[in-house]
Amino acid sequence: MNKKTYLVKVAYLIDLSDEEYKEMGDQLIPELENEITVMGNLKLDWQSSSTILLDPETMNCGRCSKCNSWVTDREKPDHIDELNNGAVVDDRLLCDECLPEEHRWAF
Repeated sequence: MNKKTYLVKVAYLIDLSDEEYKEMGDQLIPELENEITVMGNLKLDWQSSSTILLDPETMNCGRCSKCNSWVTDREKPDHIDELNNGAVVDDRLLCDECLPEEHRWAF
């Protein structure tokens, strides 16, 4: 059997206070990685990890004004691929599920 290698990217969103984040220290990512298996028997081979503090003031991200999910505006530069697609309609940031049906980023 000829096997191929796949790159699997997994992103998690987690709400933590500064105190909770400091308390977890460097243990957050290893704990998540130790729990990841596929189909009950395939262990993923960890290669790298990172955390990013989402900051709507300096990054292309924010909360959908309708459902409150995290979203990135796909019509602006520097979108964050790991977040839900969205766009601004009538000065409101909306995720792909809350956008009007006719919008090109609507799901």
